[in-house]
Amino acid sequence: MNVAMIVNGFPELSEKFLVNQVTGLIDAGIDLDVYAAVRPSKGPTHALADRYGLGDRTIYADVPRSIRKRVLGAPALFATCFAMDPSSALRALSGRYATASRNLKTLHFLKAFGDRRYDIVHCHFGPNGLTGAFLKDAGRAARLVVSFHGSDINSYPRRYGKAVYRTLYERADLVTANTAFTASKVAANGCPGSRIEVLPVGLRMEEHPETPFASRSPLRILTVGRLVEKKGHRYVIEAIARLRKDFPGIEYVMAGDGPERGRLEALASELGVSGAVRFLGSRNDREVAALYGEASVFVLASVTAADGDMEGQGLVLQEAQASGLPVVSTLHNGIPDGVRDGETGFLVPERDSAALAFRIGELLGNPILRERMGHSGRAFVSAVYDTPILTRCLVGLYDRIISRGSRRRI
Repeated sequence: MNVAMIVNGFPELSEKFLVNQVTGLIDAGIDLDVYAAVRPSKGPTHALADRYGLGDRTIYADVPRSIRKRVLGAPALFATCFAMDPSSALRALSGRYATASRNLKTLHFLKAFGDRRYDIVHCHFGPNGLTGAFLKDAGRAARLVVSFHGSDINSYPRRYGKAVYRTLYERADLVTANTAFTASKVAANGCPGSRIEVLPVGLRMEEHPETPFASRSPLRILTVGRLVEKKGHRYVIEAIARLRKDFPGIEYVMAGDGPERGRLEALASELGVSGAVRFLGSRNDREVAALYGEASVFVLASVTAADGDMEGQGLVLQEAQASGLPVVSTLHNGIPDGVRDGETGFLVPERDSAALAFRIGELLGNPILRERMGHSGRAFVSAVYDTPILTRCLVGLYDRIISRGSRRRI
């Protein structure tokens, strides 16, 4: 089979799960082309993306980030597409593709695809699924797969209307969701349950060696994630302030950057823990793997943001467990799918810094518990989230929807 995968920016530092899936499919022998709306952000890159040369394997639609530039370039873009395929160029402007038509992504991807045809177009994130629905209708793909990850179902319909994905649900042959919670939200939004499969995103176990606890910093707490509201960093900083008395040498290390950094730095200063909190900024996968090997507890205190945005799967939780780290996280969205509460870590209510402090302190004060949970977490992730396992599942789903169509034609 030949597959086209549609993504946003690629390969992005914050979306290692896409790099893992793409390289897994390449290893499985799938004839894969990646189409990205925009070029990746400048800065650190993933070693895996560099090793596979993913930037060179990607076709960029080069959708302008500026709405003004899109509008100014629209006449020439439409003329190019019309000369290539008049009926599809006109179809690209149809309102049935909702935001994908309004922001001209349908035309940009029509130009990028040219006359290439695929067995499957696999779109990551719901909004790209609208573009995929258009490309299927335009004859560029026989089957449509759309993967939802969290914000695309938690906040996008709230912003653009509950019916924004109606055409996607009508045209998709398969919809995957990274957690059971995400799947339930997609179903509640109108997607037929028979088309939904829960398929988490994964990691490569070989990239996350287990470090003995004797070699780790015994009082180091780690979070990996963008500095945005839904990650709940502020509640961890509040927990650190509570723990400082019992654990004077405690450290809280944050890998990631984002718009909340200034407010978080101010909060740490206000609570008197600036010396215990380190902001590392963005780090690539090699650097993050080293950080997992140095910490003793991993924390992701995700919350529901003011705009309704939520954590999706929280893959960093699986990466931490793969590295042998016990984790503390929240009873939020799909996180309980990926953490065995009381066995590989602890889950506490959202926005509860006291509960976070209690569980973190329990782990810091009990080396035997840390090690036992760390071993359990690594075994759990190895059995469920390793990329080769998930790749076999995905290829099996591809085969199923292709053979289903073949039976219909017979």
